[in-house]
Amino acid sequence: MLKLNYTGPKPSISQHGIFFKKSQEDKYVYLKVAIKILLSIDKQYKNSQKHLIYINSENELKDENVLEILKSYEPKLEEHINSEEVNYEKHIDEEIEKVTNNHTLDQEEKRVWINNINIMRKYMIQREINKLYYIHIIKAIKKIIYEDNIKEIDIDFSIQHWHILESIAGNLEYGVKSIHTDIKIVENSDATLVAKLLINPTR
Repeated sequence: MLKLNYTGPKPSISQHGIFFKKSQEDKYVYLKVAIKILLSIDKQYKNSQKHLIYINSENELKDENVLEILKSYEPKLEEHINSEEVNYEKHIDEEIEKVTNNHTLDQEEKRVWINNINIMRKYMIQREINKLYYIHIIKAIKKIIYEDNIKEIDIDFSIQHWHILESIAGNLEYGVKSIHTDIKIVENSDATLVAKLLINPTR
């Protein structure tokens, strides 16, 4: 089984150096909350179309727990991730080939650029693996939403939780069986904020 490990923001690599896009965080930071959302909507609320989710930060999951849980939903997970990881490595090799065939660069610029790519190869592959696991969690959540006809998911507001709801919404709105969604922030009577994912709401 491929392992999870935090890397960092998305790198931008060229003949001029290696830079990091802080706005594009490693999907690793969302994995444990996403898996808790998956477990929550698939457990105590089986007969409910509305799900209010509380994330308990005290019961922190380990990386291996995340993988074990996700594998229980997708038995061929390891096979799929391995195949997707191989495809990403090919993508990196294709990027190197493009640099090699770039006629606007001199040999030194090509050498530096390719060297920078190779320096960051392991970083990029691990970051992609984290992203792939995140995508598979979102797809598992989507499947349960379809199966249980879930209409609403509420969770205490944070930028991290908002990002995950956006990922779920984007996945629901993509594909043949696309579903309209809406995400709102509302204030409770105690002044706390709640993010609401409304699934196929009345327009």
